[in-house]
Formats: sequence, structure tokens, C-alpha cells
Amino acid sequence: MKIINYDKLFGEFKPDGAISKDANQIANTLICELCIQSGKGLARFLGVKSCFDNHMAMRVWVQQRLDDNPDYLVDEMCQQLQRELYRLLPQPAYGF
Repeated sequence: MKIINYDKLFGEFKPDGAISKDANQIANTLICELCIQSGKGLARFLGVKSCFDNHMAMRVWVQQRLDDNPDYLVDEMCQQLQRELYRLLPQPAYGF
């Protein structure tokens, strides 16, 4: 009888948009702290599929970062991703 490692199997075939509890928590924190509005357009800056609205694009982007760093701590990763977002997103130009 063959033993199947379902965690490994699901990890290999995880569909786009499958968001972990930690990714959802971090994304919700970033959405609130940075006042990210619902709508479209953020996916382009985050490098995720453009079919996602802003909030889901944020969740997918966070999940990708967590997948790349499996030994993360939630608070540290949240701060790191917030710094990354400031570098990725265009800054408003204020003319005086």
C-alpha cells in the first residue's frame, strides 16, 4: 500500500488564490494600515495576475512571499512586506 503525503501533494498543486491563515492576517493588517481601497490596479504593481481585485491581489502577493520564506514570523514578515510595498508602489508627488 502506497502512503500519500497530502500536505506535499496539495503544496505542489495549490491553486492560485489559495490563501493561508497567516497570509490573510498579514494582508488584512497591510490593507488597513495602508488604507488600500477595493478596486483594480494594484495587481500590476505587485506582479500578480491582473484578474484579482486590490484586496485579493494583496493576499496573493503576501502568500507568495510567505511561500518563499517558510521560516517567517508573522510580525516580522508584516513589517518586511510593508517596507517592500513602499518601494513597489508609486509615491504621490506633492508640488509646493
